[in-house]
Amino acid sequence: MDDLLEDLESASKKTAKQRAIKISGLVDNVCAKAYEDGLLVGELNKLIDILTLPNELDQGSLGNLIRNLYPVSKVPDSTVAKVIGSLGHGRFKSSYATQAGLLRWLVLVYDVLDNPRILSQLYSTVFNLLDTAAIRPQVCHVLSLITGRKHVRPFRIQFVMELIRQAGNEPPLIGLMRVYKDYYPDVIVGDATAGRASVFTHPNPEWRGRLGEIQEIHFQRTQEGLPIEQRAFRVVRKGANGLKRKRVSVLPDVHTSHAQESSITLEEIEDVHEFVQKLEKIDPPNQLVAVLDDPLLQKFLHLRSSDVDSSRIDGWLIAFFEDQLQNPDAGEGNTIEMLEAILNYTRYTKRLPSVCLSYLQSIIHSWNGTAAADTILGLLAYVPLSAFEDLYISTLQPFEEAVLYDGSTESQPRLLRFYSSLLDQWTTTLLSQPDPTAIGGPAVKSLMEHVNGLCLTIIQTSMDVGAHSAVLDFYERAASGIMHPDLKSIIRISLPPTEVIYTLHFTGSLAIVSRLCALLAIYKKAFEAAMASKRDSYPSVYVNNFNGFLMDICNCLWRSKAFNTTDQNAKGCLLAPNITLRLSAYIGDLDNVLQLPSLFFFSYSPLFCLLSISYIRELEDRAMDVIERRHPGPVSQQSLKQLEKGGGMKLTWQDYRLGFLHYLERRGVNGIGELMYNTMKHLMPNREVRAEPEG
Repeated sequence: MDDLLEDLESASKKTAKQRAIKISGLVDNVCAKAYEDGLLVGELNKLIDILTLPNELDQGSLGNLIRNLYPVSKVPDSTVAKVIGSLGHGRFKSSYATQAGLLRWLVLVYDVLDNPRILSQLYSTVFNLLDTAAIRPQVCHVLSLITGRKHVRPFRIQFVMELIRQAGNEPPLIGLMRVYKDYYPDVIVGDATAGRASVFTHPNPEWRGRLGEIQEIHFQRTQEGLPIEQRAFRVVRKGANGLKRKRVSVLPDVHTSHAQESSITLEEIEDVHEFVQKLEKIDPPNQLVAVLDDPLLQKFLHLRSSDVDSSRIDGWLIAFFEDQLQNPDAGEGNTIEMLEAILNYTRYTKRLPSVCLSYLQSIIHSWNGTAAADTILGLLAYVPLSAFEDLYISTLQPFEEAVLYDGSTESQPRLLRFYSSLLDQWTTTLLSQPDPTAIGGPAVKSLMEHVNGLCLTIIQTSMDVGAHSAVLDFYERAASGIMHPDLKSIIRISLPPTEVIYTLHFTGSLAIVSRLCALLAIYKKAFEAAMASKRDSYPSVYVNNFNGFLMDICNCLWRSKAFNTTDQNAKGCLLAPNITLRLSAYIGDLDNVLQLPSLFFFSYSPLFCLLSISYIRELEDRAMDVIERRHPGPVSQQSLKQLEKGGGMKLTWQDYRLGFLHYLERRGVNGIGELMYNTMKHLMPNREVRAEPEG
């Protein structure tokens, strides 16, 4: 199928005269194979791309391909979003016949979507397609499937009624209106539902039946290849189902020899009930090291482990790694396979075999930093909790230098992801110990301080949102540790470098700023809890340094006093005074009304200004019957006073700012409000207040 799709993709970009092959034959081959075996997720996405991106295929071929879009498993959200994104008007959009076919396909696969709520989340996008007459019947059908009470709004009812009047009582529209009226029977729609309505039934039961057959066959074929948590309780039989193994595995199969008539072996177990009933009578297999690659044997040894079994596995691994060290060029593939198997096993047991750690330490000086990097770093993330300085010098530093040696843009984020995983494992270790060791807290603190430098380097060398998000991921994981009830007295608060805070604050991403504010709100709660307990104390300089972050960000976002240094603890965002003066003069030359301190407030900030005026427009729309004029924007304390005097809505400066925080929260931007509420106590009583316009 991959070869067929590559040929189809290439041919679809050429006109009929430019093609060396007949397109109809190629399309028939693709459709025949799709009908017989179905389409994997990757194949489905590639075919959707061919259908929705600009192409030279004729409408007959496009329709034939759409009729044979049989997914072998659940349809992922990305595929649904891709289909919805291809609909509508536009020069580069698909033909309306293709769009109608894709909408019909969504109806056919609706009950095998990986997340049926994805269409509900895209409801507004689908609803806006109703004004396209060519695909209106299919749009109405999709809307009838996904409409819930929350979707039925007065403006939508009004819009559908208007379409019914314009289109002359089209049955699909009447059917949709009846769906709406079912949710709100009291809504008066006049004679809008009086005509003949479409009955939204399944468009092709035969097609759906074939889809069920394909998915059932695929499920049976891939049982052995399912993730561990979905596999049946059976040992892994490599090369089963008649499939030829590409290479001999370095790990032995689960095999029990010398079995007697009364013996019970793991190879005989077929399901979980049989495993539980016969657990105590099962004979262990010959090669216990097969546990690295067999989920059932892992469960067996986890429930019936012994020191002898562990010694046998360690002995086998010692022999294997010694052989690899003596012949490093003979079995590189075997080594990587073994390390990957140990990583999967370690993720299951949460314990890195000491033999593997010794091997990694022995190869560090010859490792190039890229070969099997994700596997090696994944294993190192499970090194036991110990004094970080000693561990760093003996193990982590050489690996870190190897990873950073090539200087690629991926090396630093890769290393940061490793330290994030290491922090997770150490935190989990502390939580799993009834009496955490005294070394735990200092080890985590030293780890944090070391990674601070890496985070600072990353944000100074990359303005990429992904890199900034990785930095925040690390600090969010650290914050979850210091706020955990069982770890508050163990893990000390370790703040990010000052430069990290301010760089992220002035980034161009609203999501990053929101997450940063939420992170600082967590740190503030942690400081307050530590001070209230009177068991943990922090130097006043350290606390005041953190308070400086809060003061500066609140000055920028809430008080229109960016770069102010006169407030207590304020640092002016570390901007030098002479730079502040030059920027102020520059702004004054551009516009004598603007002032530098207010340019980072909600109304003027590039991140918030559109949301700010959208919030005002929302309030004005609610009060449109009682106001005579609208706010021209941007909003300021003075402009709100002038607006009220001129017949506009009455909105106080405080209500505007508080209402805007609620507006952000309704759109998923919660971090800004979290920081404001936790920093300025006078906002807490008003947290649930909603600013409403007055005439």
